[in-house]
Amino acid sequence: MKRFFFFLWICLPLLAMAQGQKGEVSECAPMRGGKVCYLDTVKVTGVNQQVLFKAIEHWAKKKYGRDVFLSNVTTDPNNGEIRISSSIELLLNETDKTTLKYRMKIRCHDDSYTAEVTRLTYQYDPKNEKKFKTYPAEKVIANNGKDNKIALIKDPKLFCNATFFFVENLFGEIFNTANSMN
Repeated sequence: MKRFFFFLWICLPLLAMAQGQKGEVSECAPMRGGKVCYLDTVKVTGVNQQVLFKAIEHWAKKKYGRDVFLSNVTTDPNNGEIRISSSIELLLNETDKTTLKYRMKIRCHDDSYTAEVTRLTYQYDPKNEKKFKTYPAEKVIANNGKDNKIALIKDPKLFCNATFFFVENLFGEIFNTANSMN
C-alpha cells in the first residue's frame, strides 16, 4: 500500500503537466467583448478583503515570483488587486506543445474574489525549427476552435482543451488558497 501511494505521489506532477490530454469540454473558450476571457467569481464567507488579499498575494508571489523572466506580479493592496503576467508550456498531446502567455487579475472583496485570465497568446513551432510565431487566442480557439484562422494549427481543439484545463487548475489553486482562510 505504501508503494502505491509513493507511486501516486511521484506521478502527480506528470499528470498535472498533461493538460491537453484530459479530454474535451463543451465550451473551452469563453468570450467577452470579442476576446477570450476566463472569469471566476467565488464567495468566501466570513473573510474580509485584507485577509483574503494577503493570502492570495502570498500564493501569487510564491507561485509567480521566482523567475522574473517568466512572470511578473504587481499588487495594489488599497484596491485589493493582484495582477500577474506569465507564460507556461502546455502539452497538447504526446508530441506537440505550445507556450501560453497570459495575464491574470484577481480582485479581492469582503467575502469574495474575482479572478480573470485574459490576453492569451500562443507561441507555436510544430516543426521545432526555433521559429516561434505568436498567435492571439481569438484566432486559434474562438468558438471552441471552429474559428481557427491559423493554417499551421491543424487541431485547434487541442489548444482549446489544454488552455481550459490549465485555467481551471489555476482557478482551483486560488480557490484552495482562499478557502484555507475559513
